[in-house]
Amino acid sequence: MKVTICAAILLAICAAGFLPLATPAAVPAGPITWVIPFAANLPPYEAGTAAVGDTVTYTWSRFHGVVLSSSPDCTARTLFQQIPGGADSASGAANVTFTAPGTFYVICPVGTHCAQGQIQKWTVSPAA
Repeated sequence: MKVTICAAILLAICAAGFLPLATPAAVPAGPITWVIPFAANLPPYEAGTAAVGDTVTYTWSRFHGVVLSSSPDCTARTLFQQIPGGADSASGAANVTFTAPGTFYVICPVGTHCAQGQIQKWTVSPAA
């Protein structure tokens, strides 16, 4: 009973804005370095938030690529949308511009890179 009351109080404090809940990161000001997080001893990519019309730039220096998907399933390649400049290459950069609201995933289509954590979730809201 005490645990339920404490949880309810904590939830009320968070809802009132006194204690922030974890929220996805907003569109970064600079490019995102596109690597396999585990191989680079980095944490997984944080989920991000954006609005329709926002652009995110990914850069890489080893063999990677960038595609946009509506599914986190790394093998559902029929859902992939190739990004101009995001073709599999030894080094490169690609701009992902969000054109519709929804939940999207930026994925590296090379080999098993996505399954190894080279995937980033984006929640896109309508343009302001």
